Amino acid sequence: MSKYILLKLCSLTLLLPIGQIHATPDRVGIGYDQLVDAFDAAWVRIVNSGEYRRIIQNFYEPISEVVDASDYIVNQSDCLPNPDVTPFPSRPRGRFAKILTSGEIRRGYVAGAPWFISAGASTSDWFNNGMFGSNILDDILKEILRIIAEHYETGTIEVISVEIPFPFNTTSALQDGIFGTNLNAFSETYEMLEFINQPGVTVDFIDQFNAKGGESENLRRLKGRRTTCTIVSAGQFIHIPIESSFSIESIDDLRANPDIRICTGNLSTQTANQYFPENTVITKRQFDIKECYEAIRDGDADVFFNSLPINPPPESIGVFNAPRFQPSVDTKIVSGTPYWFKGKAVQCNAVPIPGPFEFGTFRECTKKYGI
Repeated sequence: MSKYILLKLCSLTLLLPIGQIHATPDRVGIGYDQLVDAFDAAWVRIVNSGEYRRIIQNFYEPISEVVDASDYIVNQSDCLPNPDVTPFPSRPRGRFAKILTSGEIRRGYVAGAPWFISAGASTSDWFNNGMFGSNILDDILKEILRIIAEHYETGTIEVISVEIPFPFNTTSALQDGIFGTNLNAFSETYEMLEFINQPGVTVDFIDQFNAKGGESENLRRLKGRRTTCTIVSAGQFIHIPIESSFSIESIDDLRANPDIRICTGNLSTQTANQYFPENTVITKRQFDIKECYEAIRDGDADVFFNSLPINPPPESIGVFNAPRFQPSVDTKIVSGTPYWFKGKAVQCNAVPIPGPFEFGTFRECTKKYGI
């Protein structure tokens, strides 16, 4: 009887899917996991050595004597700077190994105006477009890649930058390399009315454009991607004109009055929309500081919401007759940005529009297996 049972069990085992007997390693996934681990290992060493503080303190502000980067950029300690517990991967594999051997890594980014044009008119200028082109975010990335190359004894790792155009489909940019309206899968430029071909991998990671708390293509970013330590964080502040008829001393005062119209920019728009769902939120995409000053001056908005505790004087960015502001109100909300890598459990597909041809007008990303 025991031999019969054993024979029957063996027969049933042969009928099981291979994956249920022995889980084969996800070689593609291992490479991206190692990328995250390598970035984290380099990052904690930058913090531990004090290089992180040096980069921030040496940032040339777009407008001097307004606010220093060290006053508003926060180091969120979700990864404590202990190199002993944050090792580099010992055996590079997959995409990570290819990056080391090729000496190239592909970064997806969202382009802004050069520093000599924007020069403080956009909130993002105070994080990356300093005077004479100084750049906190680029300096941090260069240092991370330098430390990785030094550890593995490779040559310099060059960053190949690929622009992600509006509507900034950053999740599908990572997942399948198609990131714009009607963008050819193998193209690095924004080309209208191009057929969507088979997806191709064109971006290894997304630069610090997307905050951890946000969403992209109808998915929480933290559920759709791999993520590193938080690299740079900043608070969120409410700026109220001196002559405003509204009394706002806390985030709760703003939430309690849906009549207050909020002006904000790319870096704070999701935060403003979700924390103040009853208020009208006006988002200025390009030069949010300049354009929000103008919106408040012209009576189209009531307060300014952004990540700077002190904004530059209106006339310093070419806005005249704009209102002066009271001391800002700290919302006690902190928004942090990591680097983002390809996720494990998300797939993105083109959503066609009716017509003689099916063009992918945008991407729709969903979780695999309903998880």
